[in-house]
Amino acid sequence: MPRFFNRIRKQLAKENKFFQYSRYAIGEILLVVIGILIALQIDNWNEKRKERNLYRNYLVRLKSDFENFYRDAEHHSWWEEELRDLAVFQADFLNGQLESLDTLKLAVSIEFTGAINFYSIDLPTSSELSSTGRFTLIENDSLKTVLNNWKGLQVQRKDENEEWYAWIYMYRELVRNILTTEDKLDIDFMWKRPYPDDSRWKTYKLRTAGRLITKELSEIPEFPGLLNDIIVARSITLGYLNQEKRMASETIELIQSEINRLNN
Repeated sequence: MPRFFNRIRKQLAKENKFFQYSRYAIGEILLVVIGILIALQIDNWNEKRKERNLYRNYLVRLKSDFENFYRDAEHHSWWEEELRDLAVFQADFLNGQLESLDTLKLAVSIEFTGAINFYSIDLPTSSELSSTGRFTLIENDSLKTVLNNWKGLQVQRKDENEEWYAWIYMYRELVRNILTTEDKLDIDFMWKRPYPDDSRWKTYKLRTAGRLITKELSEIPEFPGLLNDIIVARSITLGYLNQEKRMASETIELIQSEINRLNN
C-alpha cells in the first residue's frame, strides 16, 4: 500500500511542477509576444516617420519646381506679348492701318515674328513621384488632383507647340530673304533691348533699303492670313501662360499649406 500512495504522491508532485512550469512558460511567451509587438510598433512608427520626412522633402521640392515654373512663365509671357505686338504691327502695315511707317520697327517685326518662344511645363519632382510609385505619399487629395491636372497640361502644351510651330517655320521661309544678313544678326543680338526705348535702337541704321522691305513684304501671296494665324496662336499662348501662372501660384499655396500641416 505505501508504495501505491508514494506513486500517487509523486505523480501529483510531478503534476504540480508541470503546472508551475507551464505558468512560467506561458508568462515568458507572453513577454516575448509583447516585446515583439512593441518592437513592431516601434518599427512601424519609425517607418511612418521616415515616410513623413520623405513626404515633406518631396513637398519642398514640388514647391521649388512650381516657383521655378512661375518665374519661367513670367519671362515667356512677357516675351510672347512682345512678339505678338510686333506681329500686330506688321499686320497693321499690310492692312494699311498705319498713319506713319517706322521702317526699323517693321524690320524688327519681320525678324522676330518668326521667333520661337519655346516653353514647356517642366515639373521633375512630380514626374519622379509618378515614375517611382511614390505618388501615394501625397496625403492631401486636393493636391493629388491638382498634380494630375498639371500632367494633362504638360501633354496639351507639347501638342499645341508642335501644331503652332509649323506656322512659324512657314513664316520664316517666306521672309528669310527680305533683310540682309547683317541686319538679321544685329537685330537678333539686340533683342534683349526694348524697342524703341533703348538708345541703341535710335542710332541704328538699317542696311536693307526701306523700299525693298515694304515691297517684298507686300508681295508675299496669302501672307496676311498666315500672319493672322500667328497672332491668334500667340494670343492664345499668352492666355495659357497667364492661366498657368495663376494655377502655379495656387498650387504653391496648397503645397505650403500641406508643409505647414506636417510641421505643426
